[in-house]
Amino acid sequence: MEDINYLRVIAGLVLVLFLPGYTLIQAMFPRKGELDEEFDVLYRVTLGMAMSICVVILIGFILGNPSLGNAPDWDGISDGDKGYFQTFFVTSSLIVVTLLFFIAGWYRGAYPWMANVHPSLARAPPGLRIESELAVAGKYIPAELLELQGLKHDRTNVKEKLKEAELRKRTGSSMMKKYYEKREKTYLADLSDIDSRMAELDQILNHSGEEGEGLSADVVQDEATDPGGESDTED
Repeated sequence: MEDINYLRVIAGLVLVLFLPGYTLIQAMFPRKGELDEEFDVLYRVTLGMAMSICVVILIGFILGNPSLGNAPDWDGISDGDKGYFQTFFVTSSLIVVTLLFFIAGWYRGAYPWMANVHPSLARAPPGLRIESELAVAGKYIPAELLELQGLKHDRTNVKEKLKEAELRKRTGSSMMKKYYEKREKTYLADLSDIDSRMAELDQILNHSGEEGEGLSADVVQDEATDPGGESDTED
């Protein structure tokens, strides 16, 4: 009986059931918390597994198409008497597709940790505006500035959810009011944490100047001139 290579089995399962779909989901939804505020990671993992199965099925249909003819006869790699639906070509296709999805996700800012590999690999998710003088090719973009831009975007989202919770609290049933009162407290706490972290980052980026100047100036000014002049908490 042939010995089972468990490392190969695990690698195959990850490649077939996880990586293609996960990298696709990352490319489609690059921002953290974009799928769900509380269970974002769980959503990404489960959707990634589901999408991986779809990708595998699609690749299987393509490679199993009889019109492609027989595969090359490569000794120990592929059988020339069969089509392209063979281990080597399926594995190669999945690796290529996964790499393409990963590159698309990186380009859309789904992997901020790439900035630790090299500063030039830093990418911001869609909707985040990086100052033009820092976006010049080859110029270093501080990780703190990327985080500050992300927090600004998160702050806007939390404020929108807070408004929605206040509206539903006024128009809903007594049970719904209790639920949205709890949600409102949670959103207010989130706003407080975001504001605190933004203040810390502003101090880091502008340690040599006044608040609202330097690298984070645009972020602070945008927050100060919030459209409509609405405050975080309404009457």
